[in-house]
Amino acid sequence: MKRNFQELASLVFLGLILFGCTGTYPADRVKESISEICRKEYGIEKIDVKISGATIGVFLPIKKLFVADFKEILAKKDGKLADMENLFQPAPEALDQVEDVLFSISRVLLSTDLKLQFYVLQATDVEKTGLQLVLSGYVEDIKRVRLWDISRDEYRKRILHDLRLNRAVIWQRPIQSLFQALGGKAPSLETVQPYFAQPISPEMFQTLFFLNPQVPGNKLARWHLGELRSAPLEQNRVMVYVPVILDYDPQTVAPGAFRIPPGTAFESIYILSFDKEIPKIIRAIPLSYLDTAGQLQKVPIPADLNIENDLATWETEFPLAEIHLGDFLAEQLMRRTQNLLFADERVQNTFENIQLAFRYQKEQKLKNYFSLDLDVKLKTPTPFAPTPTALQEDVLYLLNMVSREFVEVLRSYKFSDYEFLRLNLVSDPVPHVLGRDDLELFRRNKIDLQGILTGIAPF
Repeated sequence: MKRNFQELASLVFLGLILFGCTGTYPADRVKESISEICRKEYGIEKIDVKISGATIGVFLPIKKLFVADFKEILAKKDGKLADMENLFQPAPEALDQVEDVLFSISRVLLSTDLKLQFYVLQATDVEKTGLQLVLSGYVEDIKRVRLWDISRDEYRKRILHDLRLNRAVIWQRPIQSLFQALGGKAPSLETVQPYFAQPISPEMFQTLFFLNPQVPGNKLARWHLGELRSAPLEQNRVMVYVPVILDYDPQTVAPGAFRIPPGTAFESIYILSFDKEIPKIIRAIPLSYLDTAGQLQKVPIPADLNIENDLATWETEFPLAEIHLGDFLAEQLMRRTQNLLFADERVQNTFENIQLAFRYQKEQKLKNYFSLDLDVKLKTPTPFAPTPTALQEDVLYLLNMVSREFVEVLRSYKFSDYEFLRLNLVSDPVPHVLGRDDLELFRRNKIDLQGILTGIAPF
């Protein structure tokens, strides 16, 4: 049987159940520990590990995420696509790497004192498509499945998995390629020129890289890219913020080879064109310059441009925001209920369209609550449908399924930081508010959903 990404995390943690964990990982070395396991035991050299609040994230760059070559498929003259299952069949090498990194993450999370609540693995095709698989999970669920407190099937439902397009990876690839071609060594005009659309002058080259043209560079110097950020500019044009750090030992390089001291970071904005198959740099704007005293200074930028503040909103290839349990449960509930309704024969035979979305609302003036936005369309509308729509027989059947899943999932997580579920049915002018106490009575079959909606006392 072919492995797929959806089942992968469950299989990894089954391995933990069977074989257990060895060793402990200090809280201050969690990021380094994951990197070391990946490198030493699986030969995975390039990963990035970040921590945001109680969430840890790992970025795994992959050469090829899927078996299919999407460029070739889109270029076919007949325009026919293979079936979706085969189209998104993961490459075996990608599966192996994702499995190895997941195993590394879980080993550390189960054996550290650092209080982490969520993990995120972002496996991204950095060479061709920019597509990425994002797996997100709750650390406590790992512990529970390991103790058989929840089943493997239930654990699989609790993992969020998304397939997304990482635009920043595509936009930043030409810059990454340029510095990979340098191999960390001092650049030359000849090595840099192929990445520019127009010939680059020696003066601009010196301005961008702070090299002394009279003194050859030294192989022991290293040029490191910081975190790139990118933003769309106009059609087929993007801006990329490029911070570069130059490291070298002054005792091992020719005197005066570099015009800035070691460890200096210098920044530029590169504008790239994607008009052709091979993107090119069409303009480079240095954000630093050397004054007459040889000191690195910031280029004065008009206040209305406000680049420093704007950079915070530009896209990175590995953004990591802290995950909070309420939001995680809302996303999980939306996916679980969608799958539940899709598998129900009566729902499929009755409804032409169903759109639903759970959200966790954390208000300062109001009490915390969940909301459910629901828009439904029946295949055969009822001539004399009751008002509100929520009381219509088929809609009420659907709401029973969704509400049952809601109360069972929240009870399983022991999540009580909410006061009610607000049901926003598009066809009903007034929202329906289902209190937490009433929902608990509903879960225990002490009152039915119609009773809650109509205010009938429990039986």
